Amino acid sequence: MNGAHVNNKGDTVVMSSLPEKPPPKYEEKKLKYPKSVFFIIGNEFCERFSYYGMRTILSLYLSQALRYSETTSTVIYHTFVMLCYFTPVLGGIMADSWLGKYKTILYVSIFYALGNIVLSVSSISILNIPHATLSLVGLFLIASGTGGIKPCVSSFGGDQFVLPQQESQLQRFFSVFYFSINAGSVLSCFLTPLLREEVKCFGQENCYPLAFGIPAALMCLSLVIFICGKPLYKIRKPNGNIAMDVAKCVSHALVRKVQTQKMEKKNHWLDYAAPKCSLKLIEDTKILMRIIFLFTPTIIFWALYDQQGSKWTFQANNMDGSINGWFTVQPDQMQTINPVLCLIFIPIFESAIYPFFHKIRLIRTPLQKLSWGGILAAVAFLISGFLELQIEKDKAIVPNVGEAQLRFYNTFNCPIHIELPDVHVNHTLAALDTTEFLHLTVSDKKILSIEAYIDKSCDNNSSSLYSGKVELRSKEISSYIFTSPLSLQILNITGSGEVQKSNQGFPKLKILYSQKESLEVQLKGPTNPTIHVNNYQSLVTEIKERGKYYVIVNGKNMNKSIELLPGGFYTYLITNKDQDGKLLTITRPNSVNLMWQLPQYFVITFAEIMFSITGLEFSFTQSPDSMKSVISSIWLLTDSFGNIIVLIVAGMKIFDSQAYEFFLFAGLMTIVMILFILIAMRYKYVEVKSEENETEDSRS
Repeated sequence: MNGAHVNNKGDTVVMSSLPEKPPPKYEEKKLKYPKSVFFIIGNEFCERFSYYGMRTILSLYLSQALRYSETTSTVIYHTFVMLCYFTPVLGGIMADSWLGKYKTILYVSIFYALGNIVLSVSSISILNIPHATLSLVGLFLIASGTGGIKPCVSSFGGDQFVLPQQESQLQRFFSVFYFSINAGSVLSCFLTPLLREEVKCFGQENCYPLAFGIPAALMCLSLVIFICGKPLYKIRKPNGNIAMDVAKCVSHALVRKVQTQKMEKKNHWLDYAAPKCSLKLIEDTKILMRIIFLFTPTIIFWALYDQQGSKWTFQANNMDGSINGWFTVQPDQMQTINPVLCLIFIPIFESAIYPFFHKIRLIRTPLQKLSWGGILAAVAFLISGFLELQIEKDKAIVPNVGEAQLRFYNTFNCPIHIELPDVHVNHTLAALDTTEFLHLTVSDKKILSIEAYIDKSCDNNSSSLYSGKVELRSKEISSYIFTSPLSLQILNITGSGEVQKSNQGFPKLKILYSQKESLEVQLKGPTNPTIHVNNYQSLVTEIKERGKYYVIVNGKNMNKSIELLPGGFYTYLITNKDQDGKLLTITRPNSVNLMWQLPQYFVITFAEIMFSITGLEFSFTQSPDSMKSVISSIWLLTDSFGNIIVLIVAGMKIFDSQAYEFFLFAGLMTIVMILFILIAMRYKYVEVKSEENETEDSRS
């Protein structure tokens, strides 16, 4: 961030009309870099490993292990994230008013570690405990813990520097601090999905106890590292009940303004708080109000950014993670891309990108960085929206209200002619094939007449004729099978679940047989599942691995292979004659490769570097000494409100298409950043002053 604060005026670029930060009026003295910050950075690395490791697999844990729907999982996920960024206000008030930053971090971290342990234990499926309830309790403790320490750790690190002499070192500290956040995130986002997917424990396919247990252990290590650094810390004393002082200042100013505004005019409404409140408190409160007003539009940024862990993960679940057949990337592992890119590009931004854009007078101040970061976030969601439009081409077609679907399966080696006079259908269904009618109009329930017969060229028995009724229901799929002797068998009238993709991205397979007798079908391939067929059909089976499988029926190898791909829903038809078979694709497999998510991850990472790191620095350098944790918590609080917006949009279900929802967020981000730029143009930077705060020497 060096060079981003020099005062250069007369710029013709629109965004560079944002106010300049005042030039420093001092010569920096050579002071040693405080060794205490390395304990703080180590603490942050372990804590972020714990948090992001848990959060990476959380949405899948909610939907797969606890069996919540995708919508409910999204709501719980963003409620959790909202709490993580709401509780910093309480942590900031505790630190600045009563306990101080060190004790607040210490005490709250204990609850944080306890929450991780509770979540890990609650995910052990063999225990006779209320898994969902305990999981939510663990998440609440984690949210309270991580939120409580969030505003304190970065500002506690800032306290270790002497200002203004070490201002440039402080700026580099925030970059290193954010680097440690992403280093912890990279390792955890890569490791925890592997532990979840590759390790089998307690009789389950996914080992969530271990995947949650490792983050719990790292949180305990984080606490130990933080305590070890105490002899080196510079610990500031809290400045009294700052929250109460600000509340009194604001309330007194409002009351006196109403009472005396006709008799006296003040330049600022907070000036009416004098003389009951000190001039310093009034000026500090003015700064607080300006920053709160400035931060308000940034809420939308976090609404976009935090969807990496929910909507973008669910998007990845509907994509093909295969990399040239060498290996498969898990959907939740894509979240590793963001912190990896942060690790790569933070030094590049500091050493090359910022200096270049400073030279061409495009990005020179923190507010300009925030502005461009927000615009890039909007671009990232435009990209994700266009990608989603391609993904939706592979999604299952399900009936809406007022619609029904009708599907017929032919298990004969002969074509069958079908007539549905009520809907003007005259159709020939090929041998070992299916036909579907996807958008039949029905108010609630509808009965259709049907006539069907075997093609005479295939069967000389002209009496092979069926005449009867089929039933349709609104929002449901009705499936029927032609069997021998020629008749209709109802397979299911259960809604759209029989064609939907797997929540875990696996292939799904259903087997239909022309006879009522039982069959045992074995698949030999990457896995070896056994599927039982009774009364013409099997249950829908999720196949845990993609690939080619050989079909063995009642011990007889049919010398036929079938290929099952991620996200596909397949029906395998078996006819009686020599038990011949054919694979039908009912719902297309995921055809869009997961690597197409990379562009949006690149752009959101650039947005994060410009927005989040700058926000941390801006919150610390522009806040009064007595309010540094509080203002840091207000910066984090904008993240909480951003998640509330996601919850509202998810709850309203404005669009059937997820792509349109992405476009909505991109549009909101663009509008809000225009407002932010207009507000930022009137902001006056606070000049960093020499330290006057009393500190406790922890080494004495």
